[in-house]
Amino acid sequence: MAPRSDLKNHLRPRKLTDDHIEWLRQIADDERASAAVKPMGEREWLKAEALADTALATPDRSPSRRERRLVTSTVYPLPKAEIIGREFQDSIVRGLRIFIGPTRTVWRFRRRGEGGRTTKGTRARTITFRTLGEFPAVKCDRARELAEIEIGKVHSGDAAPNKRSSVKFEAAFDAYVEYLKAKAEKQGKPARWAYNVEKLGAGVILQRWSGWTLYDMAMSPDAVADWHKKVTRAHGPVSANHAARIVRAVYKRAGRRDRSLPAYLPTSAVEFNSERPSQKALPFKSFPAWLKAWRKIDNAVRQAYHLCGLLMGPRPGELARLRWDAYSDNERTLVIAKAKAGNDILIPITDEIAAALKMARAAAEALGYDTRADALIFPGCGQAGHRDDLPARGNMLRHTYSTTAADLGVDDLIRHFLMGHAPEGISQKYIAALILANGPKMREEQSRISRRVVELLGLNARTLKAEIAAGLMQSAEAEQARAEKAAKALARAQKASAKARRGKVLGLGRKAVDAA
Repeated sequence: MAPRSDLKNHLRPRKLTDDHIEWLRQIADDERASAAVKPMGEREWLKAEALADTALATPDRSPSRRERRLVTSTVYPLPKAEIIGREFQDSIVRGLRIFIGPTRTVWRFRRRGEGGRTTKGTRARTITFRTLGEFPAVKCDRARELAEIEIGKVHSGDAAPNKRSSVKFEAAFDAYVEYLKAKAEKQGKPARWAYNVEKLGAGVILQRWSGWTLYDMAMSPDAVADWHKKVTRAHGPVSANHAARIVRAVYKRAGRRDRSLPAYLPTSAVEFNSERPSQKALPFKSFPAWLKAWRKIDNAVRQAYHLCGLLMGPRPGELARLRWDAYSDNERTLVIAKAKAGNDILIPITDEIAAALKMARAAAEALGYDTRADALIFPGCGQAGHRDDLPARGNMLRHTYSTTAADLGVDDLIRHFLMGHAPEGISQKYIAALILANGPKMREEQSRISRRVVELLGLNARTLKAEIAAGLMQSAEAEQARAEKAAKALARAQKASAKARRGKVLGLGRKAVDAA
């Protein structure tokens, strides 16, 4: 084996040349290099190669004794084991080096750069590592040009991060949640989806991926696929699909800001579970049972909220966010602005729907809520409305409305417009024109649906008003009972507080105060 001093000399930075790299590659490829006995200098080795080429070119000329010894020599400057797997640095361009592998010779660039300041005030050190190509396809001069380009990027701060300095998934996830909140605020909607994403992230996603970089996740699709299967078993197919979609959305948003991330997604190997959206509706025979449960709700605002959900079929969140300026009593219309599909929904108001809205206003005034133009029509129903014990509520009422319309034979296009759907194959710019052209028909069909719903409840126009009046009276009585209960609790608390203060002033013990 060659002395360590010889190896150290060869590993020092030096001006790399194409001949020098070929010399190293020849040692790595030649099986005889492992039997090195006497180190030979590079210059001697190159001279021997030149003599060998001359001998092959002029076979008629007999080589001299010295030439024969050089050509047939099996002695190499370094053993093969000391060449393979090592990098040899260039002294001309700092950071440029050539890697001699078992089968390939690769140009590499590695350079330290200054990062941002750490918490202790020192400059953080980052390492830029790039593969510039293979030798001999990339010669020395071209490799130096590519290295100079990378050096310029390091100094300008434009160098793409390597995988060790890549963005962590947890940081990208937090940025995605903030993006969802800002998007909801811009659209004038509550950040419901941002809340759901944050909750799912804390319970399922971040437990597994908080310490991973986005690069590592993209390069490990099998790990992401295995995690999806595990979440399916633990939390169900729908939650697992939601979690995987969130991972995909986080990566895609980060990829728009960081071009160094791989184009393939971490979820590329995920086999999503099949999902069937719930289309469960209230059976027609169960409408009287729904009315019976509705009567037990002791808050007329929530009663009006559920009744409007049954009569109009809106999305529950959009209904809870409606304000009085969206309702026009003169035009008999209600506008749900910025709906899920991004359009405004124009709902024709029938006598039955108008009665339910009047119930909401009267109940809000009786309970002390604001009823000005910018006030909510159904205050307090955004969170509490879905907790009422009804056979159908929320989206189930929406499906019930759709089922009722289909049973009456309402045209699919009219039904889509009434429910705020964006029909497939129709451009958005034509939807408003179609709604305007079908306005009278939409109002006629809305009246049919409202009458049918009231009929299925076992009511008519007169008895519906009686039910609304009874609900308002029950709500007022319940509110009065709650107020009296609260007043009694306050009186007891004030009496106990007065006793405690009197006992403290007189210096009496607790038993003496109680006896008094």
